[in-house]
Amino acid sequence: MASEQKDYLEVCFENSWYADFSRLRKLDDDETLVEVKKKFDADGDDLGIFFMDSGDAASRYEVEELKDFCRGISLEDVESGIGTAGHRRAVWLDDRSSSQDLERSGHTRQYENPLTATGLRRVLKIPRFGHEGWPDAARRLIYITDLDPACIHALAATASCHQTPVLRNAIYRHLAFQTSIAVKIPSSGFLTFQLDLHLPFFLLTKSTPPEQSVGKVNTKPRRRWIDMSFLKMDTSESQNREPKEVWGIHEAQISCVVAGSDDWRWVGYGFVDTEIDGFLTDLSKDDLSFDRIAAGELEANFPIWRPRDYWLRLFEIRIEQVRKEWEYLIHKVDLSVNQYVRGQTQNTLVR
Repeated sequence: MASEQKDYLEVCFENSWYADFSRLRKLDDDETLVEVKKKFDADGDDLGIFFMDSGDAASRYEVEELKDFCRGISLEDVESGIGTAGHRRAVWLDDRSSSQDLERSGHTRQYENPLTATGLRRVLKIPRFGHEGWPDAARRLIYITDLDPACIHALAATASCHQTPVLRNAIYRHLAFQTSIAVKIPSSGFLTFQLDLHLPFFLLTKSTPPEQSVGKVNTKPRRRWIDMSFLKMDTSESQNREPKEVWGIHEAQISCVVAGSDDWRWVGYGFVDTEIDGFLTDLSKDDLSFDRIAAGELEANFPIWRPRDYWLRLFEIRIEQVRKEWEYLIHKVDLSVNQYVRGQTQNTLVR
């Protein structure tokens, strides 16, 4: 009896994966959700359709948050390359055909990384599969620093029906500074998977206080900053080096989402604040040959093909970043508080 119970528990708690994900499946994923909805006379612009008409249950506050963040920028601005859409190079893109694609395996689409939002929209308009001039983009990686309205427009206008719910949820969680470590598989419809990794945390840095962007077009996710200069964290050697810079705690977010239909056809999204990874324009050509979603820890030309393995490797890399930053914050604050307590004690003794 005990042996039977043990076998039952092993079956119940076995680390399983749908068998459908382990075989190449036919996926018609080239038509965008916006194109499909417009055929049925959907109202609104592309961004409105992306936010509200994707067929999944969307909360009102989620839609309001996204629309408010994207105010002041239109898809026409992105198409024409107006403003930051045409000159801010904040996108890294890697498209590769999988080992299961006959006669096209291992081929890579060549892009001039880093791309602008206008460039991103242009290349995402190219069909992922079956294009005569391009290899299939079976495994697609999209990495964006300081996700802004222009990039959101580019993603929204080109998102397929299967990717739209995943992408919109990823964008919202990143902007809203939310945590999520989850595996999501819908109970109905076409079988897909979504692997979430949203890590909000706090960065302690010495820098110029950020400017308020009230009433302006958003250029990056809204993050709070707390002035910590009252703790006097500077050492005696560095107190007078940069008088305009002060110690502060930044909210920062790492978002990595992997979603697809099987082990060979999937998309990885990475949205990371520049306070964490820095600017893509500061990287060399050699640096850009490494996977930016993985913080440059993986060589892009030696890809991890299985989505679960890739996501777990991302988790390992990114959670280590968070751990180091958290330990640094605790260390600096602890030193400062102890120094303050010792100073107060000495003053009391003198009196």
